[in-house]
Amino acid sequence: MNYDKCTIATRDSTVVLKENRSKFEIHNKAKQKIHKIKVDGCLIGNEHEKCDWIVTTEDADKKRALFIELKGCQLDKAISQLRTTLQLTAERFKHHEKECYAVTTRVPKHGTSVRKLALDFFNKTNSPLSVKNEICSIHL
Repeated sequence: MNYDKCTIATRDSTVVLKENRSKFEIHNKAKQKIHKIKVDGCLIGNEHEKCDWIVTTEDADKKRALFIELKGCQLDKAISQLRTTLQLTAERFKHHEKECYAVTTRVPKHGTSVRKLALDFFNKTNSPLSVKNEICSIHL
């Protein structure tokens, strides 16, 4: 996997990742260095499922890796893609605090089914999963 070829570094105050109607926003008020890694279509080939993006940040206290899948309405597929990407990149990000995000255009009401999927995902990967509808926005 060629991380350098697939990575763009930025210090922008707002970073937006979009696909179809799904959008992931990172608000970077301190303008810390962010690495956007294009996974689907660059880092991992067609022989594996994969998420769309990995975004990494580093500061004096911790390293973070955000695994992001921007999807239509197939939440189960998004979860599977995130899980596979975590496995395939485990060595590279073994010292990072990992967080996973599935942003879908249609997601079931945030009831027990989504909570159960997120808990099951955490138990299998040791990484938290957030499921959002259309837009997910985080602050660094």
